[in-house]
Order: sequence, then structure tokens, then C-alpha cells
Amino acid sequence: MIFITGLDFTLDPPLFSHLQNRGRELLSSAASKLMKMYRFPFVLAVTCDRAEVIGLSRAGSESLERVLSLNPAAATRCRYSLEGDEAVRHVFLLASGILSPLFGEDTIQGQLAMAGEEARLAGSSSPELNKLVNMAVAFSKDLHSRLKVRVFDSSIAEAAALRLEGMKRILIAGSGESARLVAVRLLQSGHDVRMALRDETKTFLVPAGAEAVPFADKMKEASWADAVVSASSGLYHTFSAEECARIAPRIMLDLARPRDLPDCSNVITASDLNAEEPEKERVIKTVEGEACKAVSEYMQWLERSRTRCAVESRAEELAFEVMRRLSGPVASLSLDTERERQLREAIIDSAKKAYITKSYSRSHGDDIT
Repeated sequence: MIFITGLDFTLDPPLFSHLQNRGRELLSSAASKLMKMYRFPFVLAVTCDRAEVIGLSRAGSESLERVLSLNPAAATRCRYSLEGDEAVRHVFLLASGILSPLFGEDTIQGQLAMAGEEARLAGSSSPELNKLVNMAVAFSKDLHSRLKVRVFDSSIAEAAALRLEGMKRILIAGSGESARLVAVRLLQSGHDVRMALRDETKTFLVPAGAEAVPFADKMKEASWADAVVSASSGLYHTFSAEECARIAPRIMLDLARPRDLPDCSNVITASDLNAEEPEKERVIKTVEGEACKAVSEYMQWLERSRTRCAVESRAEELAFEVMRRLSGPVASLSLDTERERQLREAIIDSAKKAYITKSYSRSHGDDIT
């Protein structure tokens, strides 16, 4: 059975800020600590908005928090756990991006693939977990190649325009699809629209009729505007709490997901608009249906793996166990990244082949001692 012990970063972003953009270095250090605590196979996955131990037994929440340098008392409300088919389904939905605040993001494919690869090379994974992660990544890639998963409902743009009625000058922070849809809708209503761009090479994205301005001038432009709309796809605030306070009493409309603006009295979020999102709901329903099929395929693979050649199955398990035992000594050699990777690959491959060769030799009565 698959178990997941997780932490949802979005429930307390400042608590997890030190984990951002640490990639392989974080996975390697945290996973090596967990390997000293747990004998069961697991994969540690850390994405932009969550951390999870995906294992063949249940991991303790506090152990995950401590290896991530978190205070367990502060992280309590961010915990969640799943098991069985629900946990397997979660891995596929996680890979798809529909569980992310930045709805439909595809960057999680790489983050999950990295987690699986790090676990395999460290020896903490297992054939079952390795297959699950690989299937989830492939599932997401196929899904994104066939469907537009990352969507922004025009109903949000419509609701924003209604909320900004009577306000002539509007500053929009961002140039993504949501920012452009809102800009077009506001231009249709006769608003003067300026768009603050972090990347000034993207002026070609600005709709006709809107004016592109440098993001560095955002405070000057905010003083010109009657209202500010934040619709960036970035993972950090476009305006700080101090800047929001300076802009008050102007309305600030935060349409970004995850949120771009801090909690301030003059900030209105997309949720506050109470707009229905039929396109998003359609995507969720479609992806959930596809995920159910993927879960069924994984379960069928598990069943086949139990009935296939016992020697090859045991060889895979043994290869992970050998790598797990040698993980510490290999790390202590202080090799460069590529050479260490090659050595780990060689150990895994050699252990698997050695077991298969020895087993077949014994079965044919020509065992060599």
C-alpha cells in the first residue's frame, strides 16, 4: 500500500520560504536524513507549494518537518496524509498541476521526476514507487500535450471589470493570459490601461490600446491609477504590504493564483469576486477522469509484477537495497556530480545483474562459489 505524509506550503507561505529554489540540494540532504530514520522505501518530493514523503509505510509528520528545518508546532495545521488508492490518485493529480495554486502548471513534472530520480539513485525508492512516479510524470506530459490544462476563465475578467466600474485609469501588473484577458475586457469598457512588465521584451504581448510600462516604475504608475490589478504568474508578491499601504485607499485587485498581494484592507482577491469558473471545473473533471484510468493501469501493473519472474522482481528490490546501504559511503567520496551519478548507476545495474546471474546459475546446477 502507498502512504503519503505531506505539508501544504500555501497554508503558511512564510514558514516555508527557506525551502524555495533549493532543488536537488534540498532533496539530497533531507532524504539522506530520512533514510537514517526509515527502513521502508520512500520518495521525498518537494515542489513549489508542498512537500511529501511517498512511501510503502506511513512516515511521521514531525520527522518530515525536522529534516526540512521546520518547527513541528508551527507546521501542524499544514499537515495532511493519504493512503491506498487515494494516495496513488493524488500522485497523478499532483503531477497534472490541477492541485497547484498556479492551476495547471506543468513545471511540477520536472520536480516530481527529479524526486523520483534522486530517490532511485540514493536507494531509498523501490520498484513500486519508481514505477508510480514515472507513470505520473508520463501521465502529466501526455495530458498537457493533448489538453489545455492551465486555463483562466473569462468569467473572472468579467467580474473584475464589473468591480472596477467607474474607475477610469487601471494599472495591471503582469503580461500572462489572465492579465491580457482582463486588459482586453477593461479596454472594451473604455478604461485607460497600463501594464507593468517585469520582462520589457514582452511588450508584444500587450493588447492594442494598452500601454506597456516598466515594472520598476510600478509605484509611480500606481499613483496615476484609480485601481491596481495584480495578475502575475510569478510566485512572489508584486507589491509588498508597505507598498499596498502607500497605495491605499485605491482598490487593489489580486487575480493571481497563487496570490500576489499580501493581506491588506484595500486588497480584493479573485475568490472575493464570487465568479463561477466553468472552464476550470471542466478541466478538473476531465483530469480526474483521466487520473482514474491511470490509477487502474498502475494497479494492473502491480498485479502483473507480482506474477512475473520472481528472480527479476527480487533483483530490482535488491539493487535498491544495495544502493541504500552504499549511499553514505558513495557520498563520502566527494566526487563531482556527474561521476557520483555514474557510480550510483553502475552500482544499481551491477547489483541487479549479479543477482540475476547468480540465481540462474544456481537453477541450472552450475553455481560458482
